[in-house]
Amino acid sequence: MKHMIKVGRRVKFRFVFSISAVIALLFSSCEPDGSRLGVDIFPSSDTILVYTDTITNFNTMLVRSRPVVTSEPVGSASKNRLFYLGSIHDDISGFTRAEIVSSLTILSAGIFGDEPVIDSFLLSLYVAEVEGDTTQEMRIKIYEFTDSLVYGTSYYSDYDVTGKYDPEPLVDEVITPKRNTYYEFDITDQDFIDRILDAAKDTIFQYRTLFQERFKGLYMTTEPVGSGGALAKIQLANGLSGVKFRYLPDTISVDTAELSDYNSYTMGFNELYAQKVNIFHHDYTGTPLESLIDNPDAQPEIGYAQGLAGVNTKITIPDLEDVMGDGLIAVNAANLLFYVVPDSISGISQEDYPTQLMMEVKFDDGSYQTLYDKVINSATSNFGRLTQSNEVSAFLDPLYYYNFQVGRHLQSVITGEIENGDLVISVDAPQSSTKIIEFWSNYSDSKGGLKLELIYTKF
Repeated sequence: MKHMIKVGRRVKFRFVFSISAVIALLFSSCEPDGSRLGVDIFPSSDTILVYTDTITNFNTMLVRSRPVVTSEPVGSASKNRLFYLGSIHDDISGFTRAEIVSSLTILSAGIFGDEPVIDSFLLSLYVAEVEGDTTQEMRIKIYEFTDSLVYGTSYYSDYDVTGKYDPEPLVDEVITPKRNTYYEFDITDQDFIDRILDAAKDTIFQYRTLFQERFKGLYMTTEPVGSGGALAKIQLANGLSGVKFRYLPDTISVDTAELSDYNSYTMGFNELYAQKVNIFHHDYTGTPLESLIDNPDAQPEIGYAQGLAGVNTKITIPDLEDVMGDGLIAVNAANLLFYVVPDSISGISQEDYPTQLMMEVKFDDGSYQTLYDKVINSATSNFGRLTQSNEVSAFLDPLYYYNFQVGRHLQSVITGEIENGDLVISVDAPQSSTKIIEFWSNYSDSKGGLKLELIYTKF
C-alpha cells in the first residue's frame, strides 16, 4: 500500500523537512493513507502528496564484467602498485588466471665500453603478498614481449597477447610464492643475451626511447592449476624487480679480473616510464554460474559481484511511470538494498566480504556512466558500502547489506535527462580486488531480497 500526506503549499517546504523522520518509518507502504493534514486550512486543490513504495519486480541477470583499465594511470602511477600473477580454481567462482605484460626501461644511462663482457643474467620479481594456497607450487613462464605498450594509453583487462611474444620462454621455473620475498631466475637464452651485448656496445642504453624500441618488454604467465592455486601480487616498480646483468668493463681483462671488478646494471619496471597491464581470464565451467551468466532467461536467486573483472549483476528497473504515475514528481529518497547471503550458505567468510561495491548505469548504446549520486557524494564513502543490520539473533547469521542511494539517478530518469538504463553492480576497484560476494536477488524468497525503497512527492 502507499501512504499519502496532503500538505498546503504555503507551508510545504517547512513541513517536508519536519516530517522526514516520520516518512522514514513508512517504507513498507504501497497505497495512500488518506491523510488530509492541512486540508481544513487550505483549499483541497492546493496540496502535495508524499508516497512511499517498495519495488521488487526487477529483471535481474548475471553478466560478465566489461573489461576494466589495468594499465598505469597517467599522473597517478604508484611505485607500490601490485600486479596479480597466477591462477586459482574453486567451487564458487571457477577458474581465475592473472597474467602481466610490462615494458622494460633503463633506470640510468649505461656506458660499458667497446667490448664489455656480460656475466650472469637474471630476472628478479618481488612478491609483496600472496592470496590463495601459499604451500602450492607455481610454474612461472616469462617471455620476451615483441609488441609496443605506449605509456599514456589505456589498456584493459582483456588485452590479447596472442602473437605478441617470442614463443621461446626466457624463464620457465617452479616456485612456491611467499610474501615479502624476491625471486631470481637465470636467463640463459643466448640470442637474448647477444642482443643485450650488442646494445651495450652501442648507445642504446643511454637513451630510454632507443632502448624501448629495441627491447619491448616481458610477458609473464603461469601454468593453470586444476584446483587450489594462488595469486602472487608482484610489485614491479620495486627496486628488487627487474632484469639484471653483471658485466666487466673492457678496460679490465677477463683473465685477471676478480669478482669485485664486475659491475651490475638493472633494467627495471619504473612506474613512470614502463607501461604495465594486468590480464584477467575467467572460466565458470562446472560451477553453478556456468548456466546463469549472460542467460536472459535465467532467474538467479543469488546475485554476484566479483573482482578482477569477473561476474557482475545487471538490474533493470521497471518503467517508473508504472510505479509513480505521470505528472510532476520529486524523488525525496531512493535506496537500493542488496542483502548478503550469509557465509553458512555462500561459504564466503565475513572477513572476506568486499567493503564496498560499485554501480554504473549501462545505456542502450553500450556506454557506461557513473551514477550522479556517486559523483555528487564523492567526498563520502557510504555509496555501496557494506553495513551490518541492527537486527541481531543468537540463532541466525549476522545480516549484512550494501546500500546504494540512487535518488538523483532516478530523478534524472523521470525528467528525461537520461534513459532508464540497466544498473550494473561490481566490486569496487575490480582491477585490484580478488574478492567475490553473493547477495539475494529479487527472485529469492529469502528474507532480505533485493529491493528498491522509494519516497517521492507528487505535486
